[in-house]
Order: sequence, then structure tokens, then C-alpha cells
Amino acid sequence: MDAGARGSTLLVMTSAKDAAYALGDGEPERRRLMLQARFIAELTREVFARAGLAPGMRVLDVGCGVGDVSLLAREFVGAGGSVLGVDRSAHSLTLARTRAHEAGCANLQFVEAGLDSLPECGPFDALVGRLILLYLPDPAQSLRRVLERVRPGGLVVFHEMDMTAARSVPACPLYTRVGEWLTSTFARAGVDVLMGSHLYATFRAAGLAPQLWASHCVAGGDDNGIYEWLAATLGSLMPIAEQLGVTARDEVQLETLASRLRAEVAAGGGVIHSPVYVGAWARKPE
Repeated sequence: MDAGARGSTLLVMTSAKDAAYALGDGEPERRRLMLQARFIAELTREVFARAGLAPGMRVLDVGCGVGDVSLLAREFVGAGGSVLGVDRSAHSLTLARTRAHEAGCANLQFVEAGLDSLPECGPFDALVGRLILLYLPDPAQSLRRVLERVRPGGLVVFHEMDMTAARSVPACPLYTRVGEWLTSTFARAGVDVLMGSHLYATFRAAGLAPQLWASHCVAGGDDNGIYEWLAATLGSLMPIAEQLGVTARDEVQLETLASRLRAEVAAGGGVIHSPVYVGAWARKPE
């Protein structure tokens, strides 16, 4: 629950007045972003397919982090298209470039920049981002700014989430408690924990007429990566969670959190539902 992580969910591109990215910029956070991306990749892939991302397109991926959404977009545009990923984290971009090279994606490039300092580039056929807008103090204004890099008639596609929609059936007390820790920390840090539901209004305020589609993951049994992802997310958030008085390391017991979550869900014989992920897409007016 973040980033992507930034897939993403992903490290966030912000203007100078924005608050710091709540999940930090260390190596554990980059690992968490890749774990998150594996968990929600299919949800984002479906949004891109519904939106009409297609071969040959030139794509701008804002807040690209370690490159998961950029790599996914490259699957759609193929060798005849191109993807430019932009992020403020030099460390994340180093990893993104390595992954693109290992994947043989010569048409996938990355640039270090923020929304207020985008390089001279474009116009692009599509603008994409995952788990980005929720961190911005004025997402509509930020969206209007970056829309200048999209050609008239170009696609705009964002994938965000509603954190409060996560639940378990039957009720799993530890999963509920983890969700409360995460949501409370994000909310107190100024993150919009309902950004998925706010996508429609955000697009409209930016002059776009969006289409929407929502999905989420359901996990049962004891063999699922969601437990490690939740523990890693809380681990990235822990410094700010402690600073804001939401919880403490001794209470959370991060080292055993994933295994305890897995055991409790398995013992109940039920399922856990992830947050709801909402995709919005629109064409920039001609």
C-alpha cells in the first residue's frame, strides 16, 4: 500500500512544496516496490489494455521508481514504441536502468526530474502513472502541468487505490490492525487514502473526461506474497509511523509480521481482500 509500487505505486515526483515521500528512499523500499509490482501487475495490465495503450506509442511514465510500470508499458508499445520513465530518486533510476538493460529494452529510458522540472521532451502519445497522485497536495494541478507534454488526443492513464476497502472474511484481527496502522500513518502524513475514488474528480478538474475501472486481489491459504508485501510496506513506513505516534516497532514486531499474518488467515480458513485499485483513463482534448 503505497507506491508501488510508487507498480507502483512508486517513488513520487513532487514539486518543491510537496511533503516528503512517506515510504522513504532506501534499499528496503526499492525491494518493496518490486514486491508490490509483482502483486498488482495484472491489475495495471488490465487498466492499460482497457485504456487502449498500443504498439508504436510514445509513453511518459511519471514517478517511475524502479521501473515496473515503465517495463509494463513497454510490453504494450513494443519495439516500435518508446517509454520514458521519470523520477526524483537517482538510486531507484539506477536500478530501473539495470532492469531495462537486462530485459533488452533499448527503447526504455529514464531521467531524473520532478514534475516542476521535466526535461524538454515529447509530445507523448500517452501519459501513465501508478500510485502517484495520492501523494500530491494538488493532484489536479499537477496533472494539468504534465498534460502539456501529451499531444492532443493522447491517452492519460492513472492507477490509484482506496486503502480503506481492504478487509478479511472471516475477520482476521491482525490483518485489520495492520490495515489501520497503514491507513492511519498515510492519512496523518497527508496522503490521500481514498485517491482511487477521487480520480474522477481529479481528471475532471484537469479538463479530462475519464472512464473508470476498479479491481482488487483476493488471497486465501498460506502461500501468497501479500503478507510479505504488507510487512515490507509497514517496514518502510515505520519511521514516520513512530514519529506520528501511530505505532511502534515493539508493537508491530516486523520480523515475524508476515508469518503471523499468514498463520492467522490460514487458521481461519478464509480470505483477505486487498485495497481496491481504480484505473482512470481519458483522451486529452483535441
